[in-house]
Amino acid sequence: MSEDVRLMGLPELRSRGFEALVRELGVANAIRFLHLHETGAGDYTQDREKWLAGLTIEQVEEEIRRMKLRGEI
Repeated sequence: MSEDVRLMGLPELRSRGFEALVRELGVANAIRFLHLHETGAGDYTQDREKWLAGLTIEQVEEEIRRMKLRGEI
C-alpha cells in the first residue's frame, strides 16, 4: 500500500497546525500547549554526558526497576 505524501511548506504547516490546535483545544489551551514546547537553553548532549558519566547500562536499568517498584514511573 503506497500513499503519496505532500509535505507542506513550513508557513502552511505552522498555520494549519495552529488552526487544528485551536479547533480542538480552543485558543487559550492551544497557546498553553505551545508554551509546553519551548526550545530551552544549553547543550543537552553535553549535560547528559555529565549526568551519566561512569554509569553502566546495568545501573540505569536497576534504577528504572526501583522507580517502577516505587510507582514513580
